[in-house]
Amino acid sequence: MKTRILLSALLMCLSYPAAADTFRHKETGETFYGFRSQKRSADKILVYHSEQKRMTTLDPTLYDITMDSKGRRDNFVIVPIRQAESLISQAVAERIAQAIVEASNTGPQFILVQIDSPGGRGEYMKLVAEAIQKTDNCPVAAYISGGNFTGAYSAAAAIALACNEIYIAPAAAIGAIGPMTGAATNEQYAAYVNLYSSDALAAYSAYVMGLTKNPQLRVIARALVDKTVSVVEVVDADGKTLFVERDNRLPTQTIQRTLAEGVSRTAAAPDDKGKTESPTEWLGRTLTLTSDEALRIGLVNKIVASPAEIAAARGVPNASPTNAPDIDAIVKRFAAARKNIGRGLAYIGQLEDEASTLEEQIATVENQLRTATVRREVGETRRPDIARRGRVGVPGEYDYYYDEPQDDPRRQVRDGMGRRIDSTRNRRNATQTERTTVEEPMANLDDLRSEQAAVLRDLVAEYRSVITQARRWPGSLPPDMPIQVLESNMNSAAALLDSVNQMMGYRRR
Repeated sequence: MKTRILLSALLMCLSYPAAADTFRHKETGETFYGFRSQKRSADKILVYHSEQKRMTTLDPTLYDITMDSKGRRDNFVIVPIRQAESLISQAVAERIAQAIVEASNTGPQFILVQIDSPGGRGEYMKLVAEAIQKTDNCPVAAYISGGNFTGAYSAAAAIALACNEIYIAPAAAIGAIGPMTGAATNEQYAAYVNLYSSDALAAYSAYVMGLTKNPQLRVIARALVDKTVSVVEVVDADGKTLFVERDNRLPTQTIQRTLAEGVSRTAAAPDDKGKTESPTEWLGRTLTLTSDEALRIGLVNKIVASPAEIAAARGVPNASPTNAPDIDAIVKRFAAARKNIGRGLAYIGQLEDEASTLEEQIATVENQLRTATVRREVGETRRPDIARRGRVGVPGEYDYYYDEPQDDPRRQVRDGMGRRIDSTRNRRNATQTERTTVEEPMANLDDLRSEQAAVLRDLVAEYRSVITQARRWPGSLPPDMPIQVLESNMNSAAALLDSVNQMMGYRRR
């Protein structure tokens, strides 16, 4: 029994050789050990010479370079993708990609991309995946570790496919849509899916299929980023097991099981009875593979419980783990910027409401000036939204994206007559049952215009602040809010401010 175990361990080490470089000159036969880097100088590459203990350049056309276990450092570098922000922030994704390249240049036994992520945006997924593919001087393995997000989903799963090997924890999963932690309404879950497993990811399905080493699993790869794909496992006439889209199954192929039913492209639209399907109903129909199922179909190499087991499986059990630097720091900076932008958008929403109220009141007073003092009923009813500038709303429905508390002091804004109010209350939906008739004097039009100018100045300044931060931190705005919307609203507010200032005889400073 012990002999069998030792033989299995030896075969495993041979199956997963630790990569290093042996350099042999083609003419002289001179040999040295070390490792390659991705750095170049003209036509030469920068390599580490283990005997000289220094970096040097050489012409790769003059050497036979063999990957083996000699000359590398006795460690492996862990690059984490374990934060919700990892693949929705350009800055974080760029740092992850940079960390992979930098790690390869230090000569570790291998790089371990540790993944526990709900997914993210396709362009940021591709950025990281391309860095992995470019790293041919050092093996890159993925470890789907599970945790807060239970595995790797959509864009995060695609990054795992870009790696040379994939390992998965026993309780982890890989799929198209990750479960949302905690209780959530249908609207919140729909927003979650739109952020981490958006329909836009389907545009990257061909790219993700190309990442797959096994051509038989390309339809599985496509289903990871395209929720509409239906995947079945079939057996053909020769008894061979295949994975195909249901609609592409041949008459000679017998369905063994359905791996993904797929979601209709019109699932989010009302049916003929006016019913809208909840995104929570999609979970059971999109691709989700447990660790055992992923291993069975050959999507992952092995089920392991820790990075140490991966090092042992790759034949370097004594290699020590080293964490890639600065990734957590950039995540914290992005999270702080996103939170600040969320507060700014909330404040913008309140200022926009106040500006609309003032426009309405100014119009009313201007009419009163033509008709003198009037008698009218006082009482709030449901008001229509008035936005004469034609601006696109930036209200609090984006709270899902920023998870922003409602007690920000900037939400205490003024009503149309200068009184402080609790702006978290939706004034436009307020109602009163008591109605009275009063004699109301005319308001001071100059006071209203002065207040309107003050509100518009605050509004333009807040738009400018949010836009500046959003440009510095791409990915900090919700996916369905392009920065051009903010710019358009800011410009219209600025134009109205100019008009108000001219009307009041002021020069804009």
